[in-house]
Amino acid sequence: MNGLPNINIQAGYQQGIDNSVIDKLEKAYSEKDKQKLKEACEEFEAVMLSAIFKQMQKSIPKGGLFQESIADDIFNDMFVDEVSKKASKQGGIGLSKLLYDSMIKKIENAYKFKEE
Repeated sequence: MNGLPNINIQAGYQQGIDNSVIDKLEKAYSEKDKQKLKEACEEFEAVMLSAIFKQMQKSIPKGGLFQESIADDIFNDMFVDEVSKKASKQGGIGLSKLLYDSMIKKIENAYKFKEE
């Protein structure tokens, strides 16, 4: 994580976040591409929300009228992932905005130092 500012995203690695999300954040930050950075931050938030929602689902008691199968688990995982993506794109819990604003501030400060 050479290029990223002092933002602790180690928790993301511990939560099982795919390295591709972290790589996208690093690449967008190093290229100073605001649009890619915004998208990467939203994707990061979606993955975090998905992990939270999946943990919440585990607290729901199993059983009921119908027997559950592997297909149900796969469907539920896909559903949670899509809900997380939609939530992140619509503002989510504010994590992507917070991360984006922090990284943009670092980029802008780096430009100021270069100009002086």
